[in-house]
Amino acid sequence: MAADTSIDKAAKDFLAEAEEIIDQLSLDLVSLSDCADSGDFNPDVVNSIFRGAHSLKGLAGMFGFTDIADLSHNMENLLDSLRLGKIPLNQNTISVLFDSMEILGSLVRGAGSADSGKTDISQTISRINACVALVQKDEGASPLAKLGLSERVLSSLTEYEEHRLLENVKKNKNIFSIQASFSLSTFDQDLGELTEILKGAGEVISTLPSAGGGLDSSINFEILFGSEKGTAEISLLIDRDNITVNQLGSKQPAVTAAKAKAKVVEEAEAEKESSVLPQEASLTAKSMSRTVRVDISKLDELMNIVGELVLSHSTISQIADRMRLEGYSAPAINLTKAAKGLERKLTELQKGVMEIRMIPVGQLFEKMARIVRKISREQGKKVELRLFGADTELDKLIIEDISDPMMHIIRNAIDHGIETPSERIRAGKDEKGIIKLSSYQKGNHVVIEVEDDGGGIDVDKVRRKAFDKGLIPSMESVHDREALDLIFLPGFSTSDEVSEISGRGVGMDVVRTNIAALSGMVDVESVPGKGSSIIITLPITLAIIKALIISSVGRIYALPITSVLETIMVERKDVRTVEKKEVIQLRETTLPLLRLGRFFETQSQIDQGENFYVVVVGAAEKRLGIVVDDLMGQQDIVIKSIGETFKNFKGISGAADLGDQRTILVLDVGGIINEAVRSGA
Repeated sequence: MAADTSIDKAAKDFLAEAEEIIDQLSLDLVSLSDCADSGDFNPDVVNSIFRGAHSLKGLAGMFGFTDIADLSHNMENLLDSLRLGKIPLNQNTISVLFDSMEILGSLVRGAGSADSGKTDISQTISRINACVALVQKDEGASPLAKLGLSERVLSSLTEYEEHRLLENVKKNKNIFSIQASFSLSTFDQDLGELTEILKGAGEVISTLPSAGGGLDSSINFEILFGSEKGTAEISLLIDRDNITVNQLGSKQPAVTAAKAKAKVVEEAEAEKESSVLPQEASLTAKSMSRTVRVDISKLDELMNIVGELVLSHSTISQIADRMRLEGYSAPAINLTKAAKGLERKLTELQKGVMEIRMIPVGQLFEKMARIVRKISREQGKKVELRLFGADTELDKLIIEDISDPMMHIIRNAIDHGIETPSERIRAGKDEKGIIKLSSYQKGNHVVIEVEDDGGGIDVDKVRRKAFDKGLIPSMESVHDREALDLIFLPGFSTSDEVSEISGRGVGMDVVRTNIAALSGMVDVESVPGKGSSIIITLPITLAIIKALIISSVGRIYALPITSVLETIMVERKDVRTVEKKEVIQLRETTLPLLRLGRFFETQSQIDQGENFYVVVVGAAEKRLGIVVDDLMGQQDIVIKSIGETFKNFKGISGAADLGDQRTILVLDVGGIINEAVRSGA
């Protein structure tokens, strides 16, 4: 019995890890498929898939799931050949990877089921091996000679790095050798920041330690970098001290990224920190992760206990009322007070348990992305998936229960809705169809919409099919609105042929049945020639964050309460200016101030008089005082995504509805602090 329990626990541990890896692999495969369509090879995506397959192989081997380990190992070989440029990134390679992922997902699901059958992976492995066998031949002499790289650098490059260097040269990109020197105490952070900046302008091919500088206080790196930009643009982009940019294969002299500046104070701090930090780091055994996995059944049990406590609280309140009526007023009053205190704590406990169960609906949307790509490829259609409101949160079990209905809706949208590329061109549309997945809060409900820009639902065809099946007495007796609801009837389908995707009349019936089981509703809207929209409304208590609502320059914002350290009243005479920045003295520390009007460049700050509020916020070890006009109190809010258009807008993490027809922006405290420190706002 103990052995069986141990095996079950091992399987659960494996499933928890493997599910995360496969979800990320599926998402990355969609991105890789986009690369294949556009012809733009993204090495970061391939490397991410390669690492995922490698992790899954090791995990499966550790828990004894040999089939999963074998298939992951073969996928790893295919991906290694792909990232080294030995095989092409084409639709055949993508198809093999997608099909391999399908089998992997089936194997992982089977690992958690005792009665699952054996899945044959031999055919999939044969397809992978056949794909790997198509190794491309080298095209003669290497074009790297013209770059003038030293033998030291060439011998230090891995096979993958040399391949990426060759690919950049073949695409006629400029190759740069960037020499950078960093302080020993901060080199990891500084190097990471420089790498992120460079990735936005090209590809970081290799990062190698280099000689030079005083090893007691600094460390040097040589970064090989490929970009379509010129030397001057890259130098301006970096704009850092102790960094030199040299274009390889060019006669231009090296360019200093920024003028040297005196950094005596920083070096002194670096020496001080370097003598302490390494020792502390070597002694710590704390885990870097702040998360823990909890079986959802344990949360169900906890919620049931909370429900029992609520009933007990009701009983106590009734006893207090009876005692008051029977003349025991003094103890009744004390008991009533205790009952009210218990009620408040129970409300907090219930809310806390609900929040733990919440996960972003984006996790469901990401699973749909792979389904869209797979089905559209099988159907010979071009489909783009657009996601909106992925940050909206739902109960974990609710999301699991609507996964199958969502899959049916997506299948129908592609099979019935989206036309073939030739049909779309004839109709004056773009050859690539669009499916939009969006979620948002509406009152105490969450609405999920699946919208396509296909041909819409042929209402006359629906009526005709329903009449032929004897579901309606006559075609004229059903209005358009009623006809649309007919698609949810059991066994109803407008497909003339039965395929693997549709035609059996089980899809939309399953959708309505499963959603009704969750006390939800599903509706359909359609415009002929323009497309259709399936709208799912689910009753759910959304995960809520507590926020401080503030007013500044005539605008209202929300500050996550977890980032708020304190609020203080400041007198104008206490504000000083240091290096053109406003600061105040707060308990023997200097606190920089930020005015939102100047930060967002909306309008001039209004005159706050002699006294004004300052909200002290913090992220990590950094502190900042945000000057506000008024504190409007605390409120529970739901953060909504503001979309891809505004993703690069610094200082904003999303938007929220105050419930009185007002939508406000939610401030990103970490982003504001980083931007303020960098720009001196």
